[in-house]
Amino acid sequence: MLSEQTPTSTGYWAGRTGAALRDEGDHARLWLGGEDRIPFLQRISTNDVRLLPGQGTVTVLTSPTARIQAVLTVLAMPAGLLLLAGPGQGPALFNTLRTQIFFNDQVTLEGRGGALAQFNLLGPQAASLLGQVGSHVDDLPLFGWRTLPIAGVDVTVQRHEGLGSAGFTLLTPAPASLAVKAALLQAGAAPLNEAAYHTLRIEAGMPAPGSELSEQVNPLEAGLRRFCHERKGCYTGQEIIARQITYDKVTTHLVGLLPEAMPAAEAKALAEGKQVGWVSSAVHSLALQRPIALAFVRRPHHQPGAQLTLQSGDQAIPAVVTLLPFTPAAPP
Repeated sequence: MLSEQTPTSTGYWAGRTGAALRDEGDHARLWLGGEDRIPFLQRISTNDVRLLPGQGTVTVLTSPTARIQAVLTVLAMPAGLLLLAGPGQGPALFNTLRTQIFFNDQVTLEGRGGALAQFNLLGPQAASLLGQVGSHVDDLPLFGWRTLPIAGVDVTVQRHEGLGSAGFTLLTPAPASLAVKAALLQAGAAPLNEAAYHTLRIEAGMPAPGSELSEQVNPLEAGLRRFCHERKGCYTGQEIIARQITYDKVTTHLVGLLPEAMPAAEAKALAEGKQVGWVSSAVHSLALQRPIALAFVRRPHHQPGAQLTLQSGDQAIPAVVTLLPFTPAAPP
């Protein structure tokens, strides 16, 4: 996804220095129930999902060739698993999971997109703001969740990796979403539009569904090795991922680029006249005041300092490979 829009300064700078609120109502939300829900998800995804209520994690659905089908955030609840995925992925994800349920699996699958509203609260002041409107979350572990009362509504709050600083997913019954949103904005959160969000996430080097997270690549190439458990046993695509880890066979890597001009969508990355990769996302960074890009580049050209040329239409744009993230983490 390429973005040349100018983010609203309020939403962008709140995300970097304060607290910003993004509406994620279009994201996928599914409920996985039944006695076999954990063994089921264990056998079809990359991470260890043997979780207790209150815990959570991220796991990746991969194809038999180990390509990314969806990246799932999991919340373990007493009666089931709540699965969150990217925008617009609900119907396809539902169908993918349904085809994996065998006749003897004690597993149920339901859509929750209409029943639940979803918000992303991020920025270095996000935790403080939640303490102001609900209760403290300083001790909430990464991907752990708890219920907080906000505006008289029980809101499920899960900590996530954020974009260089604290980040929380908030899930609320759909009819109560406007009251919760109003309380957060009144407490000081700034609304975050899509252009501002994507600028922040590219600056943070965070891959996104539809851009970096797609069936063009596998989890190791997309920088998701931390969500690929090496000792959990078999899962779809496991043999390929295990072999790539064991024998150092990951040949393509997600990297940052500093191009001299804004590249077009899917611009080819060239080295010595040969294609060695492609651009997946690009934006004008407000923090750096220059174009930046995320790209998949084959080794050894993925090393920081490597000189590449981006073939963008009729333009040949010089670019330098750089470490991610582009910008340092915001102070707490």
